[in-house]
Amino acid sequence: MNQSGVHKKKPRIRNRQRNKINQLQQDQEENSTKCDVVQAEIAPKSGVAEVILQTGLSESNSPPKSENSQGENPQENDTIRLIQLLLRRKLLAKNNAAPTGEATAVNIQAKIVNQPKEIKPEERKPKVLSAPEIRKIPLESKTPGKQLKDVKADEMNELLKCLGSKLQKGGGESPAAALFSNLGKLFSQAPPSDVESSDDEAEEYVEYIYKPRQYFMASLCNFCKADLCGQNRIPCSRCGLSYYCSGGHMKDDQEHRQLCYALRQTVDRNGHEMFYKCGDFSGEQFRSYRIVCIRQVEKEMNRPLSATERELLLFPMICSEPKCREHQFKRLAICGGCGEYAFCKDKPGHRSKEHAKWCGAFQLFKAFIMFQANFGRMEPSLPNKVLRELPMACSSTKHIMKKLNFNVTNECEYAALTQVSTGPLTAWFALKLCERIRNCEELTLHLIGAEIEFEVDMLQKWELFLLHIMPTVKILNVVFIGPELNPNNISFEQLRKSSEAREICCRLCRKAQRTVNYHFENGLYHDYCKEPHFLQPNLVCFFNSGLYRSTGFAHEDTWPDTIQAALNIKCPIVVTSYTKYEAPLDMVHFINQSNRHLNVVLPPTTNPFSSEKPERNFISDDETPFMFKNFYCFVVE
Repeated sequence: MNQSGVHKKKPRIRNRQRNKINQLQQDQEENSTKCDVVQAEIAPKSGVAEVILQTGLSESNSPPKSENSQGENPQENDTIRLIQLLLRRKLLAKNNAAPTGEATAVNIQAKIVNQPKEIKPEERKPKVLSAPEIRKIPLESKTPGKQLKDVKADEMNELLKCLGSKLQKGGGESPAAALFSNLGKLFSQAPPSDVESSDDEAEEYVEYIYKPRQYFMASLCNFCKADLCGQNRIPCSRCGLSYYCSGGHMKDDQEHRQLCYALRQTVDRNGHEMFYKCGDFSGEQFRSYRIVCIRQVEKEMNRPLSATERELLLFPMICSEPKCREHQFKRLAICGGCGEYAFCKDKPGHRSKEHAKWCGAFQLFKAFIMFQANFGRMEPSLPNKVLRELPMACSSTKHIMKKLNFNVTNECEYAALTQVSTGPLTAWFALKLCERIRNCEELTLHLIGAEIEFEVDMLQKWELFLLHIMPTVKILNVVFIGPELNPNNISFEQLRKSSEAREICCRLCRKAQRTVNYHFENGLYHDYCKEPHFLQPNLVCFFNSGLYRSTGFAHEDTWPDTIQAALNIKCPIVVTSYTKYEAPLDMVHFINQSNRHLNVVLPPTTNPFSSEKPERNFISDDETPFMFKNFYCFVVE
């Protein structure tokens, strides 16, 4: 007892050394387990089982690190190591079950494959794209035999015998024997999977792999797609219409030779250069003349020109002054900013002041072309936040992205993001103007004249940019209707079955029992309205439809019947166009086809949720060299 009268308990000293040893041994085992998991994750899939087996057995037979720990319980230490080895082998078997072969691309038919309903978020991202190429997706086998194919039977038996010899302490149902039995059962089963599914839940779906086509730009080397802006560009020595960074690349450009020969044959037949005295043509006449030139070259080649080959004649390097259109390259000066705009060297007045507002679009378009030539299509990152309140104050795409806590600094990536989001955000904008977004639990959209490379491309965008910003909506139905919806003749029975039944929603939406259903109607809208499975819409969308044109699908004007059918539904309608020039023409045509009074909610106006990805414009290139998806819009009801 001390002076204060408080009795102090003496510390226990006898177990201090042993406790330190036990703590050290526990830390070492934890580190060993972590290393085992890391090694299992990064090890290559071929031949890794043999290497780890040898390593594990050598560890189990190696002398212990301290005499105290060996005296403590050497058999227990060996048992722990062998259990770790078994678990490591189990993890490797699971990793080996993943497909390793390269997918084979085909160009004609889609491949129908089985896919579980529940899929990981990173695997959930659909790539339903416009695709010249469609590939089959390999899937994990559901039979344990295939998943354990790489594990040899003799190695497994040897490992189990070794484990049995370490754990067996005699007859009877000892804990070691029970542990050995359970581990044997564990090895006889298939590796555990993060995806729970059954054969009844398997769905079939089609995946489109988009391969961007090549583009022709006079400011890019026609062979290697290097930027020629500010560089010494070399025109083709025969046709003078394609350009190169060096004479070697001009000689190596084998793809251009057939077209080049046909161009020279056409020039010789006409008796003058391709764009000789084109300054006498009006804008419309010059567009018609370029189409005539394409037909003449196709006749020489005895085949249709590809889109890239046509661009050589549609967008040539000539003086931008409409009354000049000088085509001799040695007489032209080139814009140092974009490398696409040309004017006469000796006539500075031919340089238009209007080019300043389009120079950035030329540069952005060229950046996309160079990226696609090197890396394929640009697929931007997408936001995944689910809003709890309607973003009523948001009046542009940037405001929506800010509300979703999503920031993109790269100009190309942001432009690609606006291309993805413009469809659902324009629909939300129209519903907001018509006051149809509050207290709406089920929402149905009709997308008329839909195309697989725009509306159907990247299906989850309808969830991310519409369902996620409308918290009251529980069921979203998106109906794609159009005679050009299926250019590759895919079996729409399979595509419809997969997309309507398959849950593509994120984890938060599934937890809140929110769903998105996709429907495909490969035909005319007024025919779909007569079908028994017709869904009553909350909004009808005519995206970039070109209603004013007199020739539509199969060179027939089918828009009057479609417009009548849409007006008979009596719900809000949004119509968008590529350019400011087209929007008023679309609205006049729409009103002329109407048989009832229309409430114009929004006259033709710049769409605050339009795409900012530039696309070259041939329809009115003398006024606007670029066009944008959903650039102008009007809303009626």
